[in-house]
Amino acid sequence: MMQADVSSLTRRRLLGAGAALAATAMLPSGARAQGAQFRRWEITDPAMPPRVLASYKTGISKMLALPPTDPRNWYRNAMVHLFDCPHGNWWFLVWHRAYLGWLETTLRDLSGDPDFALPYWDWTKTPSVPQAMFDGVLDPNNSGFIPTFDEFSAQFRPVVTTLYASFSQDQLGVLNDRGIATADDFMNLLPQVFFDQPSARGLTATNPDLDSDTRVAVSLPTIRSSLRTTQFAGDGGPNDPAGFASAKAPNHSAGSTKGILESQPHDNVHGAMGGGGGAFMVQFYSPVDPIFFLHHGNLDRLWDVWTRRQTALGRPTLPQGPDLDAWSNEQFRFFSNAQSQPVTQTNAGSYALPSVFGYDYSPGSGEDQVPAAGPVIASNPQVFSGAVLSERVGSSRAAGGTVRVPASALQAARADAGPRVAEITLNLTHEDLGRRFRVLVSPTPGVAPLAAGAITIFGHPHHGPVTFTVPLPNNLPAAGTTGEVSLDIRVVPIGNSVRPALAAGAAPTAPLVSGIKVRTD
Repeated sequence: MMQADVSSLTRRRLLGAGAALAATAMLPSGARAQGAQFRRWEITDPAMPPRVLASYKTGISKMLALPPTDPRNWYRNAMVHLFDCPHGNWWFLVWHRAYLGWLETTLRDLSGDPDFALPYWDWTKTPSVPQAMFDGVLDPNNSGFIPTFDEFSAQFRPVVTTLYASFSQDQLGVLNDRGIATADDFMNLLPQVFFDQPSARGLTATNPDLDSDTRVAVSLPTIRSSLRTTQFAGDGGPNDPAGFASAKAPNHSAGSTKGILESQPHDNVHGAMGGGGGAFMVQFYSPVDPIFFLHHGNLDRLWDVWTRRQTALGRPTLPQGPDLDAWSNEQFRFFSNAQSQPVTQTNAGSYALPSVFGYDYSPGSGEDQVPAAGPVIASNPQVFSGAVLSERVGSSRAAGGTVRVPASALQAARADAGPRVAEITLNLTHEDLGRRFRVLVSPTPGVAPLAAGAITIFGHPHHGPVTFTVPLPNNLPAAGTTGEVSLDIRVVPIGNSVRPALAAGAAPTAPLVSGIKVRTD
């Protein structure tokens, strides 16, 4: 069992990990990964030992009881997400893997359970909040949590001031990039992301279901499309795909191109947890809600599934050449270990494999996408740019346009081919944070559209153009269609989902649809 820091992964180890991955890819369903000491169970799996949730509750209770000066305090741990989490770039998955891993070691220590591993929530199988997550401190509306921002501020403002005074110049540089350069900046942000009880979680035990748009975003066809993405990350150019882990960026506080996994299940489950209003999960202080870690556990599991699929198909599982160095050497500077000390593993590359924390997952949705090993078949990517016919999304008005695509490019693809997707670019402002939209596609204007997915404005930054990747419906167009198809792609507002600070005032300026593309393989 790990007590302090995990062993650092060098570039040589990253490059040499293929054999172990290949062996893992061929494991029978439910078998332990090579060298795994801990198993992360799906929360509704009857085989999950009852002690898992008992230990999770014990560990959370002890973290809540720690003084605000202790980095292991529950709210202090959630602050790390505000300080440092990446979105819309190729460090999105690896940063969250490290974040979950270090929390898991702390919970293991504080709970007294030497075998503890975080459970995960397979929202594809169970598109509603598991009832167990309304039990005790697994629900942020429980009395063990701080009930109001005023009480939180009284306890934490002095600690935040002291904390900022202790930060290194490198850490302050990261915070400056994120617009929270000073303790006052950070405390002024917190009222926008802290939610008083009983609004700490929007979905309730009597209303636990994900909305219909989010159900499309977490559906098995969407998950399969994500897993069929053929490269780890795109180059970030206007004609480049996002990639599985979202696209390249200059640093992990930047980025504006999201892959299917981040655009669809990640963003929309966060948005849905608001239940149509505000809640921790719809903002950057989302790790206050214990379900955050089950949500991100499933995303991490899907990264492992994708990695095993890529290995079976003989494809790269990480960036290549100089990109591997750039990705691996990015610094994560805010993690602490179970002894309340800063970790020494600050390189992103240290967290490239689940083995760094010694865990694996019980099987979940998407495992059917890991094929038997076979020959690599070259892909044939095609990109089709569309015409934006209506730019501004009104409070009840759709925006979007059309993309002319050869019908042959939309027919059933090989099992090893990449997904067929729409890439929708919205020109956002900070006021759009928290807004939600459904994406509708029809094979020609005027024909009844099909639900393709949804867009939730979640992540940093929230200004300028951001591209979201949405899988095209599988039954589009009708079989036997020839020639060209004029796909009509529309972005439709979902309710009045804006951040609470704006909800009572004037309506924010609606975002602009500034680009639409269709990508096939």
